[in-house]
Amino acid sequence: MTKLPRDMDFEERIREFENGYDHENDPAMTLVQLVQAAGDFLTRIVRAEDANAGMKRLIGSFASERDDWQEGLEANMQGAYGEWPLGALLHNLSAYAHYGIDIEAREHEDEKTVETRLRGHVETAVSFLALCPLDAWLGPKREPQLEDTVLLARGRWALDNDRPIEPEALARFGGVKMSRMRNMVSGQNPILRRENGLGPAHEATAWLQDRDSFCPSIWRTARPSYDGVVTTFTYVQPIFVPMARDGSLFHPGLERRGTFTIGEKGGEVHVENFDDALRDLQEMPDPAWRRPPRGGRGGWSIVRGTSWARISQAELDAHARSETELTRYIEESHEDD
Repeated sequence: MTKLPRDMDFEERIREFENGYDHENDPAMTLVQLVQAAGDFLTRIVRAEDANAGMKRLIGSFASERDDWQEGLEANMQGAYGEWPLGALLHNLSAYAHYGIDIEAREHEDEKTVETRLRGHVETAVSFLALCPLDAWLGPKREPQLEDTVLLARGRWALDNDRPIEPEALARFGGVKMSRMRNMVSGQNPILRRENGLGPAHEATAWLQDRDSFCPSIWRTARPSYDGVVTTFTYVQPIFVPMARDGSLFHPGLERRGTFTIGEKGGEVHVENFDDALRDLQEMPDPAWRRPPRGGRGGWSIVRGTSWARISQAELDAHARSETELTRYIEESHEDD
């Protein structure tokens, strides 16, 4: 029986990635096209023989004495991911983008080391893509490998760090068409919320948990091992927090000026500690608390809990970070208006 992507361990994901990595999903193929376009552009400026000599040196082992640089590049274009440094980086980033792993990870490396490397890969790819003259050099019907890889890597990094995610990346992760995603985030009763064009990480993550196409990230704890066993950490102590009608929770990210504001209007109290505030809410007949405005504008308002959610400490912390990042993003966006 074939395993679902979310059930695959580190070694299984690597095998799946390597077996399916070909020209149709290799972002280095776009690099080849960019180099071709750059060489053609230079040939318009300098002497053709000088451009040919320079390009043959630039493309490295792809060139041969009897070929001009275009012929050498065409003959070897599927090997760019192993020849050029950026091609190798994009190859490794693709494993992260699609499978949530760091293919460069070693057994002895700690989480911080892996995180730093992945962050560097994502930032390098994003900044490179921003500089690429794709429309001018490759046109609107260009191959999408590079842009797809960066979109998914950027989206996964957002989810992994509890930041808002682009709907296009969320649709790809969830295996749905963009037209369906637009329907899911629009209307009077959207399945997923969208603010300033982005979706909150905690809502996106909750939706993806039921999508068979999605590989949850395991890079924080998964490392290669000789017996193929992947070590993961679990949280067993549940916490019950009040949930409002719209699905929002009371969480540690709602601290404002050093306190949490709880209680109905006219009877509000300020509590410095989250655990104390949660205990007080649990004793209220109708738990109520203040939270930021949903759209990012206006003052904090009171919301009333209609049910209780069972959640782990790790999930609660992630939820709080997600809401905090979304609020900060919206506030910064409005400052630029």
